Amino acid sequence: MKRLKDTFLETIQSQINFTEKTLFEVGCGDGSRTVQMAKYCKQIFAIEPDAEKVQLAIKSNAQKNITYSVGYAEQLPAGDHTFDIVIFTLSLHHVAIKKMNVALDEAIRVVKKNGYIIVFEPAFNGSFFEAEIAFDACDGDERMQKASAYAHILSHPNLKEVAELNDETVFQFDSYEDFVSSMNPSIRTADEINTFLEKHNYVLKADRRINIFQPY
Repeated sequence: MKRLKDTFLETIQSQINFTEKTLFEVGCGDGSRTVQMAKYCKQIFAIEPDAEKVQLAIKSNAQKNITYSVGYAEQLPAGDHTFDIVIFTLSLHHVAIKKMNVALDEAIRVVKKNGYIIVFEPAFNGSFFEAEIAFDACDGDERMQKASAYAHILSHPNLKEVAELNDETVFQFDSYEDFVSSMNPSIRTADEINTFLEKHNYVLKADRRINIFQPY
């Protein structure tokens, strides 16, 4: 699986210039997006709860201005008002629903008074998400978690919305085998998966939503 299109950074920078900014990333995964942001930022501190992914990020996407660490959204290892930007990279919906406000409170705590909090999240539409639901693939059906994350950011009393932006990520699969190894579907009906992939020419699209806030 490879990304044919991943324009999240360009979309965000249409509103916020990352140049020479200090950034705290919540949910860096393997660091593939962290390293893109590092081209502009002065310093990035990136956390991820999965220790194996942190090691992969250190191995595959290291840069002098990036520090990777195991960490959790509900307890950010940073001082008060120390970062220009905090970004949740496709991660807020993975936080337990009852702790989403805690995670947002932590972001507000560590961002500077005039800084920005960015919530980059999967939206609800796109053939990639159809595949996740139909074949219980990748992260499966996360519609409830996505809706809860969206509701929490819009209703948080200490967040002032600056912008809501639409974006899209496009993935290409080389074959049925590539889809299975990348997406790990638990419903592995080869004929149905092949039919789905052929219908979409092995290219699947995922709508994204980017919400930008400042703390009150």
